[in-house]
Amino acid sequence: MSKRQQSDSSELVAAAAAIEEELRKFESLAQEVRTGPLRAQKHLEKMGHLLNSVADCDERLVAHMRSLLGVLNGWRDRQQALAAEVNSRAQELQARTRVYQSLMERFAGLGQEAGSLSATMQGLAGRTQGEPVKPEDLISSLQGVNERMARVAESAQTLANDAREQDFVDISRDAESLRQQLLAALNRANLLQQKLHPANA
Repeated sequence: MSKRQQSDSSELVAAAAAIEEELRKFESLAQEVRTGPLRAQKHLEKMGHLLNSVADCDERLVAHMRSLLGVLNGWRDRQQALAAEVNSRAQELQARTRVYQSLMERFAGLGQEAGSLSATMQGLAGRTQGEPVKPEDLISSLQGVNERMARVAESAQTLANDAREQDFVDISRDAESLRQQLLAALNRANLLQQKLHPANA
């Protein structure tokens, strides 16, 4: 419990205790007023003093209740302020979640494209080890793959930058890793394409 909470709690306990003590006095005085005799002058004078005491006690009760109400109002105001902060944070969470989901959808799309490119490259590699294939056919296919790979790598770079700007470091790191993998694959594809050019000459 913080010092502020302890202070507020102490104020609440003190206000409630003051009301309870004053209420006991009020009940005791009220009992004397209800049951006191009124048969002699001294009785009448005592009753007058009792009524004054009851009035004073009543004023103190009202003051203590106002004090208690002030403490409760302070707690209510704090609760409302905290609720507003929590609500604001919840809205921020919703907005951040939407951004995260959007970035993850883009990353998933890039992952699918990268998987498709990998399968295509494996297919082309298999063709070079199978039946004779015209080099120009492979070069044409590799050119198309290279262009796609370059586009996906560029998209991965854009995603990494966007994620970093949104402070989603994990997505930025994963997108950058995917970009590096694509660039490495692109280099291998370019080397293969260069090897095929002399055979095509």
